[in-house]
Amino acid sequence: MRMLVLAVSGAILAGCATASYSDDAVARFVERGEMCEHWMGEEPYDAERRAEIERNLRELRCTTVRRDGEALKLSRKDRPEDIRRIDQVLEGF
Repeated sequence: MRMLVLAVSGAILAGCATASYSDDAVARFVERGEMCEHWMGEEPYDAERRAEIERNLRELRCTTVRRDGEALKLSRKDRPEDIRRIDQVLEGF
């Protein structure tokens, strides 16, 4: 009985890991794109604020969102829902 429980648990976790990898990579990309859009729209009303905005844009690697999104799409070409989510982000770039 113990072996059966372990086998079933392993199969369930293996299935979750595969879906989760894709969902996590796409979710992280979507979140990154949203944060880049947010910071790009912020007003640099003084030098300190300008520095904060530039730091966030640099840390998020906002200048490479389009390139990174296109690469992610290539790795998800058989997942139309992922492609749709990535394309939505890329509309802003």
